[in-house]
Amino acid sequence: MKKNTVLITIIALTISVNLFAQRKTDIDGGKDYPLITRFESSILEFCKEVKWTDYLIPVNFDEGYLEWDEPAKLEGKLFRTQYSVSADNNPAYVLKVLKSTLEKDGFEIVYAKNNKEMGLATSSFAGTYYNKLGNSKCGYAYKVTGSDQSYILAKTKKDGKDIFASIYISGFSNVTLITQSVIEAESFTQKKVIATVFKDSRVSYDDKMGFGEFTVCTGKSPEGKVTTKKVEGYIRHRFCYAPGGRSSLEIVKNYEEAILKNGGKVLVSSKGKGECFNAFMKRGHPDHGLTNYEYLQFGRYANYYFSGKVSLDRVDYYVIVVTSNIEGKLVFTLITIETKPMERGMVSVDNLNNGISTNGHIAVYDILFETGEYVVMEESIYTLNSIAEYLNANKDKKFFIVGHTDNVGDFSSNMTLSENRAKAVMNELVTKCNVDANQLESYGAASLSPVTSNSTDEGKAKNRRVEIVEQ
Repeated sequence: MKKNTVLITIIALTISVNLFAQRKTDIDGGKDYPLITRFESSILEFCKEVKWTDYLIPVNFDEGYLEWDEPAKLEGKLFRTQYSVSADNNPAYVLKVLKSTLEKDGFEIVYAKNNKEMGLATSSFAGTYYNKLGNSKCGYAYKVTGSDQSYILAKTKKDGKDIFASIYISGFSNVTLITQSVIEAESFTQKKVIATVFKDSRVSYDDKMGFGEFTVCTGKSPEGKVTTKKVEGYIRHRFCYAPGGRSSLEIVKNYEEAILKNGGKVLVSSKGKGECFNAFMKRGHPDHGLTNYEYLQFGRYANYYFSGKVSLDRVDYYVIVVTSNIEGKLVFTLITIETKPMERGMVSVDNLNNGISTNGHIAVYDILFETGEYVVMEESIYTLNSIAEYLNANKDKKFFIVGHTDNVGDFSSNMTLSENRAKAVMNELVTKCNVDANQLESYGAASLSPVTSNSTDEGKAKNRRVEIVEQ
């Protein structure tokens, strides 16, 4: 019974496509979207208008590449039309003509790729675009397509409206279909994407590993030692083959530019293996039945390590890239970690006042340092400003700035670290927040005054803090 149903469905689709090829005139009552010139000799097969709907477009508008995981979301009026042309107008040719036509009509081209450039099976693209993204509200281009396709996305503005034209071109044996969706958008949203796969690379594995922990090399300490950090967040792990003629340095420089373009900072960019490579090879990689394919691929051949960080919209993004030359082919792993930083704004003038007036001191957890370092991170400025506001409102009082650590590592080193962190906080308050230096003294207590047991990771996190203590 199921086989018969499938057979009937395929026959129905074939009949429909054949009917398209036989039609000589537009459907009754059909009309073109007024701002777009239709493809020459095309026949209007379908026309529908929806006054308000949402529509997902799988393209990154900033970079112009397909982005299925974070599609742009539009809301507004939708005009769906579908045209047929003879099969000798193959999708690549139709794409070329439409691209030129849309530009003449005043549209900006965001994305325009033929089948080879898209690198996707026709059934994969159409099925995901219309079904998974829910864009079949007004009909769809048949997902049982031939072996050819193209896709073009363009945008313009008219009478204060943002107008988007999303056009899928699918090739059959006897007809080419042009399925055109025009959205007069009242709203547009798209999540910022920090790092994409290097252009024209082939992704062999794409592992969306979910929330987890990954070891990131963050640089060097003032003493010259390599520093690492265990970062928790949403991890995506891609193993890629670079396009021919590219070098490891070129791949890494591309990601450096992406990080800096987004206002981030490069943590490490290093040739050779070393400690950063060892950090990369720690647990946290996917398993594809090869014990761990990273160990097999990178164990002997790794040649470059890169890590960077971008902080946007209260979210930190870490990017790690490791390259390797294997049997004459350049491969690389791209790891992205999306993790929310510690809550900001937890320290306010009110809770500082309440904590110190009640207990004589208050613990502050959102002054941030890299592991083993005492340079105050930029994200701490929100907290420092709140502390400075409180101190400047109480100029008649004096305070100690006291650094605390957990009990991990050598006590003497932790004492030095806690003292240096307290001094660094005091320096930030004085030099950047206009606090009177005569109000403050800094000291380190290492692990001498824990607020809870160091037997758990949660306890250690509570014990790592800076305290403001009234003298």
